[in-house]
Amino acid sequence: MEEIRKDYKMLNLFLQRYIKPGKSILPNPNLEYRILFRKGAVEMIKRAKGWKTDAEMARALGLTRAYVSMLHKTRVSVTATVITRLAVQMGNTDKNWWIYYEIIPYGVTDPNHPLWNQEKYMGKIPYDNFSESGNLRKFDYKAENRK
Repeated sequence: MEEIRKDYKMLNLFLQRYIKPGKSILPNPNLEYRILFRKGAVEMIKRAKGWKTDAEMARALGLTRAYVSMLHKTRVSVTATVITRLAVQMGNTDKNWWIYYEIIPYGVTDPNHPLWNQEKYMGKIPYDNFSESGNLRKFDYKAENRK
Protein backbone atom coordinates (compact mmCIF):
# COMPACT_ATOMS: atom_id res chain seq x y z
CA MET A 1 0.00 0.00 0.00
CA GLU A 2 2.85 2.39 0.86
CA GLU A 3 4.49 1.61 -2.44
CA ILE A 4 1.34 2.55 -4.36
CA ARG A 5 1.11 5.85 -2.46
CA LYS A 6 4.74 6.69 -3.31
CA ASP A 7 4.11 5.90 -6.97
CA TYR A 8 0.98 8.02 -6.92
CA LYS A 9 2.86 10.95 -5.35
CA MET A 10 5.63 10.65 -7.96
CA LEU A 11 3.05 10.65 -10.75
CA ASN A 12 1.38 13.76 -9.29
CA LEU A 13 4.75 15.49 -8.99
CA PHE A 14 5.53 14.66 -12.60
CA LEU A 15 2.15 15.89 -13.82
CA GLN A 16 2.37 19.14 -11.88
CA ARG A 17 5.91 19.89 -13.02
CA TYR A 18 5.97 18.82 -16.67
CA ILE A 19 2.42 18.85 -18.00
CA LYS A 20 1.23 22.36 -18.80
CA PRO A 21 -2.52 23.00 -18.87
CA GLY A 22 -3.93 23.57 -22.33
CA LYS A 23 -5.15 26.98 -23.38
CA SER A 24 -8.59 27.46 -24.83
CA ILE A 25 -8.47 28.88 -28.32
CA LEU A 26 -11.87 30.52 -28.04
CA PRO A 27 -11.18 34.25 -28.18
CA ASN A 28 -12.93 36.90 -26.14
CA PRO A 29 -15.45 38.38 -26.37
CA ASN A 30 -17.85 35.47 -26.70
CA LEU A 31 -21.29 35.87 -28.17
CA GLU A 32 -23.53 37.12 -25.41
CA TYR A 33 -27.25 37.37 -25.02
CA ARG A 34 -29.44 39.61 -22.88
CA ILE A 35 -32.78 38.77 -21.32
CA LEU A 36 -35.15 41.73 -21.60
CA PHE A 37 -38.82 42.37 -20.98
CA ARG A 38 -40.94 42.10 -24.13
CA LYS A 39 -42.68 45.22 -25.35
CA GLY A 40 -45.77 45.84 -23.26
CA ALA A 41 -44.93 43.12 -20.71
CA VAL A 42 -44.36 45.54 -17.82
CA GLU A 43 -47.69 47.28 -18.45
CA MET A 44 -49.44 43.90 -18.61
CA ILE A 45 -47.83 42.83 -15.31
CA LYS A 46 -48.77 46.11 -13.60
CA ARG A 47 -52.38 45.84 -14.80
CA ALA A 48 -52.64 42.22 -13.62
CA LYS A 49 -51.27 43.04 -10.15
CA GLY A 50 -52.97 46.45 -9.80
CA TRP A 51 -49.72 48.39 -9.60
CA LYS A 52 -50.03 51.90 -10.98
CA THR A 53 -46.39 53.01 -10.97
CA ASP A 54 -42.89 51.59 -11.24
CA ALA A 55 -42.40 52.47 -7.56
CA GLU A 56 -45.23 50.15 -6.51
CA MET A 57 -43.81 47.36 -8.64
CA ALA A 58 -40.36 47.97 -7.17
CA ARG A 59 -41.66 47.80 -3.59
CA ALA A 60 -43.48 44.54 -4.29
CA LEU A 61 -40.41 42.96 -5.87
CA GLY A 62 -37.91 44.36 -3.33
CA LEU A 63 -36.05 46.45 -5.93
CA THR A 64 -35.32 50.13 -6.42
CA ARG A 65 -37.62 52.29 -8.50
CA ALA A 66 -34.71 53.32 -10.74
CA TYR A 67 -33.86 49.69 -11.49
CA VAL A 68 -37.46 48.85 -12.37
CA SER A 69 -37.59 51.93 -14.60
CA MET A 70 -34.42 50.78 -16.42
CA LEU A 71 -35.91 47.29 -16.79
CA HIS A 72 -39.09 48.84 -18.18
CA LYS A 73 -37.10 50.84 -20.75
CA THR A 74 -34.91 47.76 -21.55
CA ARG A 75 -31.69 49.52 -20.54
CA VAL A 76 -30.57 46.64 -18.32
CA SER A 77 -30.97 42.88 -18.45
CA VAL A 78 -33.44 41.05 -16.29
CA THR A 79 -31.64 39.02 -13.62
CA ALA A 80 -32.55 35.60 -12.31
CA THR A 81 -33.59 37.22 -9.03
CA VAL A 82 -36.10 39.50 -10.77
CA ILE A 83 -37.43 36.62 -12.87
CA THR A 84 -38.00 34.39 -9.84
CA ARG A 85 -39.51 37.14 -7.68
CA LEU A 86 -41.86 38.12 -10.48
CA ALA A 87 -42.84 34.49 -11.12
CA VAL A 88 -43.74 34.12 -7.43
CA GLN A 89 -45.71 37.41 -7.45
CA MET A 90 -47.60 36.37 -10.59
CA GLY A 91 -48.16 32.84 -9.28
CA ASN A 92 -46.77 31.13 -12.35
CA THR A 93 -43.63 29.37 -11.15
CA ASP A 94 -44.79 26.04 -12.61
CA LYS A 95 -46.47 27.44 -15.70
CA ASN A 96 -45.32 29.81 -18.44
CA TRP A 97 -43.19 32.29 -16.44
CA TRP A 98 -41.05 33.01 -19.53
CA ILE A 99 -43.78 34.75 -21.56
CA TYR A 100 -42.68 38.19 -20.33
CA TYR A 101 -39.10 37.96 -21.58
CA GLU A 102 -37.14 37.77 -24.81
CA ILE A 103 -33.51 36.88 -25.46
CA ILE A 104 -31.59 39.14 -27.83
CA PRO A 105 -27.95 38.94 -28.98
CA TYR A 106 -25.63 41.44 -27.38
CA GLY A 107 -21.97 42.16 -27.98
CA VAL A 108 -19.85 41.10 -30.94
CA THR A 109 -21.99 39.05 -33.32
CA ASP A 110 -19.94 39.34 -36.52
CA PRO A 111 -17.51 36.39 -36.76
CA ASN A 112 -15.20 38.49 -38.97
CA HIS A 113 -14.88 41.21 -36.34
CA PRO A 114 -11.21 41.90 -35.44
CA LEU A 115 -11.77 40.96 -31.80
CA TRP A 116 -12.60 37.37 -32.86
CA ASN A 117 -9.22 37.17 -34.62
CA GLN A 118 -7.17 38.67 -31.77
CA GLU A 119 -5.31 35.45 -30.93
CA LYS A 120 -4.65 34.83 -34.60
CA TYR A 121 -3.42 38.40 -35.01
CA MET A 122 -1.06 37.96 -32.05
CA GLY A 123 0.31 34.78 -33.66
CA LYS A 124 -0.93 32.45 -30.91
CA ILE A 125 -3.01 30.33 -33.31
CA PRO A 126 -2.77 30.12 -37.10
CA TYR A 127 -5.27 31.48 -39.58
CA ASP A 128 -7.31 29.04 -41.64
CA ASN A 129 -5.98 28.13 -45.06
CA PHE A 130 -7.03 30.67 -47.73
CA SER A 131 -8.28 33.05 -45.01
CA GLU A 132 -8.76 36.64 -46.21
CA SER A 133 -7.55 37.94 -42.84
CA GLY A 134 -4.48 35.68 -43.00
CA ASN A 135 -3.64 36.91 -46.49
CA LEU A 136 -4.08 40.52 -45.33
CA ARG A 137 -1.83 39.97 -42.28
CA LYS A 138 0.93 38.61 -44.54
CA PHE A 139 1.46 42.22 -45.63
CA ASP A 140 2.12 43.22 -41.98
CA TYR A 141 4.26 40.24 -40.96
CA LYS A 142 4.69 36.57 -41.72
CA ALA A 143 1.31 35.04 -40.85
CA GLU A 144 1.01 31.31 -40.38
CA ASN A 145 -1.84 29.54 -42.17
CA ARG A 146 -3.24 26.09 -41.35
CA LYS A 147 -2.95 23.47 -44.03
